[in-house]
Amino acid sequence: MGFHEFGNIETISHLEKKDASKKEYISFRDIFNFLKKNMIVIAACTATGAILGGIYVLNSKSTYMATTRLVMDPEQGRIVSQDAATGTVIIEAAEIASQVEIVKSEAIAQAVIHKLGLTEDPEIINSRSLKSVLKGFVTSATGIFTGGGDEDEEPPTEEELMRRTMGGFLSRVTVRRVGQSYVLEIGYTSGDPEKAARTANALAEAYIRNGLNDRADAAKQGASWLESRLIEVGRKAREAALAAEEYRNKHDITAMANSSTLDQQQLAEVSSQMLAARAATAAESAKLTTLTRLIEGKSADGNMDEIANNPQIQKLRDDIRLAETRLENLKSRYNDGNPAIIAARDEIARMKAAIDGELRQIEAIYRSNVETARTREQLAEEQFTNATAKGADKNIARVELSEMESRANTYRRLYESILQQYVGTMQTQSFPLGKARIVTAATAPFGRIWPKPTIILPFATVLGFAGGLMASILRSGLDRRAGSGERLQRELGITSLGSIPVYRPQLDGGNVGKPLPTTMLPLRSVLDMPYSRFSEALRSVKNSLDSIIPANGSIVIGVTSVGPGEGKTTIATNLAQLYQNEGQSVLLVDADFIGSRLSRLAASAAKDVAVKPVELSFLGEQPVALQPSRSSAGKGIHGSVVSELERNDVSGEQEAGDTNPVPLVTVEQAKLAAAANQRYGHLTTVKEAIVKMRRRYKVIIVDMSGFEDSADTRTICTYVDGIILVLGNSNKMTIERLADALSAFGKSRIALLGVISNRSDARRRQAAG
Repeated sequence: MGFHEFGNIETISHLEKKDASKKEYISFRDIFNFLKKNMIVIAACTATGAILGGIYVLNSKSTYMATTRLVMDPEQGRIVSQDAATGTVIIEAAEIASQVEIVKSEAIAQAVIHKLGLTEDPEIINSRSLKSVLKGFVTSATGIFTGGGDEDEEPPTEEELMRRTMGGFLSRVTVRRVGQSYVLEIGYTSGDPEKAARTANALAEAYIRNGLNDRADAAKQGASWLESRLIEVGRKAREAALAAEEYRNKHDITAMANSSTLDQQQLAEVSSQMLAARAATAAESAKLTTLTRLIEGKSADGNMDEIANNPQIQKLRDDIRLAETRLENLKSRYNDGNPAIIAARDEIARMKAAIDGELRQIEAIYRSNVETARTREQLAEEQFTNATAKGADKNIARVELSEMESRANTYRRLYESILQQYVGTMQTQSFPLGKARIVTAATAPFGRIWPKPTIILPFATVLGFAGGLMASILRSGLDRRAGSGERLQRELGITSLGSIPVYRPQLDGGNVGKPLPTTMLPLRSVLDMPYSRFSEALRSVKNSLDSIIPANGSIVIGVTSVGPGEGKTTIATNLAQLYQNEGQSVLLVDADFIGSRLSRLAASAAKDVAVKPVELSFLGEQPVALQPSRSSAGKGIHGSVVSELERNDVSGEQEAGDTNPVPLVTVEQAKLAAAANQRYGHLTTVKEAIVKMRRRYKVIIVDMSGFEDSADTRTICTYVDGIILVLGNSNKMTIERLADALSAFGKSRIALLGVISNRSDARRRQAAG
């Protein structure tokens, strides 16, 4: 058992408790139990949604859509472009989107309306938007309050009628692009499938006709403008060409086939010759320098063709290598002064002198070549200087001539371009081509697009299920009833001892013996119907209490409730009878000084409810220990403390009937045993009786008043070892009310053994568990 300071009990909402604990785990079992508990609400909402969806489908007017497809002939200059990086052709979406808006334009709509005579179509006229409905309602209400009537309204003009018809017509038109293609799909919605197909085809034809007319008008206007421009640009082109030719003849500038002048061509040739001569001089000078450094020994052998291809030099070099090899062999065998070594060295020097002579001859040839190249270079420079001086006077004239020729060429190209456009425009004007053509004409659709049962019914069912689930969640979140042991444990930390079902004698077989009043039947249910649901549930509660009864001691259990009429007396009486009929010594104390139901029944029908008042003459005296009775042998010290008078009374009762009455301390006995000069002496009497009786009985059950309005109960609760709280109608008892009632105990430390939910529905309890 646990001690509780009821004055410190606080109630917080489920969401606040979740934040306080910071971690709250929801298992699949919790979800299953939640759905099972709210199955009726969810099923009802789901069925309601499905029924409403079916009613909507049955009562809604069928709507059909007919579609026609047309393909646009792309103009390569406007609709497509090419990616410079990848070379792929890109379709300009802006052009296609523009054509979509043109199909939905008022011009196309007006042409179709006039062609089909839709200004008198009731389907279009009666289709009004929510805004127009509200506006009409406000106008009507204003007219009623101001006293105006419909007779004052003027009939709509033709323009107003067309605007209203166009609004309703365009709301039924849909145009979309099919994928990334040039195909446009035009649709029209109507309650008549034939009308839908007819209108869709009329839209496509009006669009194509509008395109033809636009192209013809544009071609006509363009041709007029191009003709005037062509005449003006042609005149300017001729004037520019004549001016350029006159200027060329005036300054004696001769043009070559490649559009350059003769002076410029001669100057370019002389310049090329001068550059070639300079390059030849530089090459010969480089060879001479390299050969000179080689002769002087300042560099290694150069890579020169004259040296590489000279057989005399190559032969001398091979002989030198052989002589050097022979000299090395002689040095390894003889000393340096040996005549053979000296002769070998002289031979090598002679061959090197021969090579040097050959190189001197080649050097003379190179010097002659350098002189020749320099002479050619001087001649080329003199020719270039003369040509430059000769053409200097015509440079300014050539620049001006180039500007005039450029202007003439520009006018000529512009003239040719305008001439080409003019020819194309004239061809378009004579034979205009449409920008689109119909690919698939619209036909009367077989199926309606709205309402669709395959969409509405599942959606309505899911919506109803979601509504039921939301209602269940709100109901569970806002439900503060203390009907669930889990909620009591979570919110207040109170343990549930069990749930007692509603007493139904007609379902459990009825009582045994003579008929009793209906109000008395539940008080002895465990005796009359030992295996009923009521008795089995109470026995489960008793098993929970048996675990806290000491083996060699006694226990005093108080039974109370929040208010009156919750069945605490029934629970206390049947619980005492269970202990009595299992052979344990039990005493029932009626401490309900407000209702005192047990005391009144003991005075009028004690035998019928199986109770028997005991004597309290021992109060104020020391109790006398008696020998154990035969029925309680082997049950410990508490089985041997029943008085001889009580055993005789019990034996007499058992002879008279088949029930074993429960000893009872009545309210009148407690009041008579109290001191006469004490107004509340009965509390002291109850306390003294509990102290002395617990030496005689193993289990003492005290039936108390509801503690919400009884100060006696709150006092007596401090005398017992633990209390059992009976909730007679837990579905109406909220957590807040129970917490406020328990807070009435203040700082008293009371051992609350648990809560019993009386008169509960077993199926509901299983669903809640």
